[in-house]
Parts: sequence; structure tokens; C-alpha cells
Amino acid sequence: MRTPVHVVYRVAGTPESGGLTLPEGPGGDPGHSETELEVGSPGVVELYVDDALVARGRNEGLPCGAPAISAALAAVGSEATAGKWTAPFSWPIIAVHLHLLRNGKVLSWGKFGEPYVWDPSSKVFTEVRAPDWIFCAGHTFLSDGRLLVNGGHIDDHKGLPDANLFDPVTNTWSTRPSMARGRWYPTTTTLPNGHAVTIAGRDQGAVNVTIPEVWNGTNWRKLTSAAKSLAYYPRTFVAPNGKVFHAGESRATFYLSTSGNGSWSSMGNRVYAGTRDYGSAVMYRPGKILYAGGGRTTATAEIIDLNQANPTWQYTGTMAYPRRHLNATILPTGQVLVTGGSSGDDFSDEARAVRAAELWDPATGQWTIMASNREARAYHSTSLLLKDGRVLSTGSGDAQGEPDHDNAEIYSPPYLFKGARPKISSAPSTVTWGQQFLVGTPDPAAISRVTLVRLGSVTHAFDSNQRFNELAFTSASSGLNVVAPANRNLAPPGHYMLFVLNAKDVPSVSRVIRIR
Repeated sequence: MRTPVHVVYRVAGTPESGGLTLPEGPGGDPGHSETELEVGSPGVVELYVDDALVARGRNEGLPCGAPAISAALAAVGSEATAGKWTAPFSWPIIAVHLHLLRNGKVLSWGKFGEPYVWDPSSKVFTEVRAPDWIFCAGHTFLSDGRLLVNGGHIDDHKGLPDANLFDPVTNTWSTRPSMARGRWYPTTTTLPNGHAVTIAGRDQGAVNVTIPEVWNGTNWRKLTSAAKSLAYYPRTFVAPNGKVFHAGESRATFYLSTSGNGSWSSMGNRVYAGTRDYGSAVMYRPGKILYAGGGRTTATAEIIDLNQANPTWQYTGTMAYPRRHLNATILPTGQVLVTGGSSGDDFSDEARAVRAAELWDPATGQWTIMASNREARAYHSTSLLLKDGRVLSTGSGDAQGEPDHDNAEIYSPPYLFKGARPKISSAPSTVTWGQQFLVGTPDPAAISRVTLVRLGSVTHAFDSNQRFNELAFTSASSGLNVVAPANRNLAPPGHYMLFVLNAKDVPSVSRVIRIR
């Protein structure tokens, strides 16, 4: 909307009605302008402008106003129940793009300044000058651990066609052949065969790019039969059937086949009636996706299980706080930590920043409030799981009319305050699908779980790289006999953090292994 508009709402078949003014959509917002309405009666809600019916839809029976904390949410208490944040520490740029490298170091860059590599052990930052202006590019880790970065910034809504690789061994960039068209705000996904597909974004002329392209390690291949106009930074995942699942931001969801010239097939609509722009989506188990928050602004979350014969979206527990620009991070336990975001109706409203973290448990579908950080982290904020099981949270701002947060904080989840951590004394550097391999640990009998979390690569409220696997294992005299994921669709080739956990769900420091 370019101007505010007053609407009258009525709940069909009931006496309930009222009015509200929908605000003008903020300029430069690449998402959609949304306002949530909470009514007391179940049924179909109708919206009228000057007595003309303009929209109707069934309400969802869920709270969406300023939330009261439900009894299902645990009160914030000790570090063992709520975790703990460090004080903010300086970061050399606004970390709009954040990546965990296979050596445990962190690569980041923003709109301005050069990229930097941060070493969590030494706390040292090293500048790694990029060949292009890679702000608002797409990115994914390839099977060999190099980061593919495609697209970038010419101007707002105008993207570069360039492609570059970052090598964590040498801390250097190399250029690769360009795409057919520029891309600004694309999503890039590593495929089961080690190739990578990029979708969406806008080109050099600010025109929406509808044709996906596949990087095969040497060149780009266009999927000419798979044209589709999509929102910025689509939330996409490799599904158990080997196709790419598009979960949003729009309500409609799809499968993309990258075979031949490509094709799309419909997977139905999410249950939330609006878009979930700048909500965060994660694949918390193979084929199982959680999509939380987004819009203007919702606390709801929904899930889908792509392993089912007829997958459908359904609501899971509702967060305590509405959020957009939140970050969802998979933990070694398989739980999902949500950090940051704003509850405001404006595009990025730091006055209504959410500082309390929340933890979603897939076993119960419920959220628990965790400790609060100090900084407001809204648009252009990022979060990332580190090798030691802590979560790095940084960014927010960078030429968006809000304060620039050139700092970072680290969150230690409750599992780090529940006693001694188990240890991994040895693990192979490389395994293949279905392989049994030995993981050395001093006390094999104490281990109750073995998990894998893929290295993260996050920007704009979405980590396109992270995914979680629970591994079968048996105890051995010198450690654990662990079985790797069964196939490429469940664990695309690349590098993963391997954790062992004890009966209290306390994780070890991870070992990074490559699956190929």
C-alpha cells in the first residue's frame, strides 16, 4: 500500500465487527506489507473498504496480538535452564552474511567494508578482500568445503552476475564463470550430486530472474523449463526425494526438480494465511521443516514432514513473541534456537526488538523462553552455531535507518551448564553414505546420542546450509561404531559438525567431518 487505508472487518455469521487503519507500506521493503488482526469469534473474517468487500479468509484460532506468556513456557531461571549470553564485543563490519568454515573459523561480510575471517580461539580478525561487491549475494558450501558466492550488489534491487569461491585453507577468493543474469537476493542450495542450484533474485536491470541456474563445478546450466517468479531469498531445502523443496516466503510451496531442463510441482499452501517474509525456516530433521515468524508480525510457527505420502503443513507451538528478522539455529540436540528479530509492524523496528531467545523442542512442539541478549538485532542480523556448541549472534543495521550494530554476542545454551562435557578423542576426516565408522571417546557407555549438523551459511533470516541428522551407533571397546546417513538426499555432500551427547543431552565439542 502506498497510503494508509481504513478497513472495516466483520466475522461472518456473528455480530463481531470493528475497524482498523492499515499503515502505509514502508519504502524499499522487498517483502509484503501485512497487519495481523485478532478477533474473538471463530469463522470467516471479511474486510471492507467503503462498504466494498476486498478480502475474506478463515481465522486461524491462534493468538496474534501482544502475547501473554502461556503456562507452557518455562520461566527464565538459572543458566542451566535459560543459558547465558556474553557481553557484546567488537566486530569489524556489520555481519549481514555469516558462515562457519570447515576449520572452525567464521567468515563474514556486510554492505560496506571487506569480508573478515574471525578465529574464535585467538579472537583475531583477518581481512580477506573480495573480488566483487558481494553484499546480498547467494551462497552455499560445496562438497569440498569451499564457499560458492554468486550474485552481489550493483544498487538496491540490482544484482551482479558474478560467481566467486572462497577457500578456507588459503583464505583466498577465486573468480568463476558468471551466471546468465545478475542476482540480488538469490538462494543457492547444494544438491545431492554436489552441484548447486540458485533461484530467484533480481538482475542488473532490477528485473526478477525466473530461470534457475545450476553450478556443475565448471559452468552454469539454465533450467529453462522451470521459470517461476519468487520472492527474495526463498527458503529452500534438499528433500528426501532428492528434489529441492521451496517452503516460502510466499504461502504457496513447491518442489523443484533439477533434472534436464527442470520442472516445478505444487506442494500446496502453508496454513498461515499471510506471507512469512523475513521469517526463518530450518530442516530440523531430514525432510522435516519448521517455519517460524515473519510477516507483520506473527508469533506462529508451522511444520511439514516431507517423508509422508501426502505432506501437509500444520501449526506447531506458538512463540512467546511475534518476530520478523529472527534467526533460527539448529543445536546439537536437534532443538531449534530462535534469536533476535522485531515484533513491530514497521519493516525493521528496533523499538520493538525481541531480546529474549526461545527454544523449540521438536519432541513436544513447544517453545521455552531463554536468556535475553543485550543488543537489538533486527534486519541484517545473523546467528550461527559454532563448533563448540555455542551460538554466535551479530549484525543488524547497515544503511537501513536503524543503528549499526558492529558487534557480536555469544550464547551458551543450557546444556553447557549441566556438568562435564563428553569428549571425542578421534574421528575420521571423511566418510561416505551408509558407512560404519569409529568415533573414539573415553567413556563410550556414557554416550546416548550422536548427531550431525551441517556447517551454517546465513543471511537475511535464513541459513540455507544448516541441516540435522541423528546417527545410529553401538558402543565399542575404544569408542562408538557410528553409521553415516544412508544416502545423499538425507545428507548432501559436504562438511558437518559431529557431536556426541550424554544422557543429560550435554554435547561434546564437535569434530568436522566430510561426507562424500
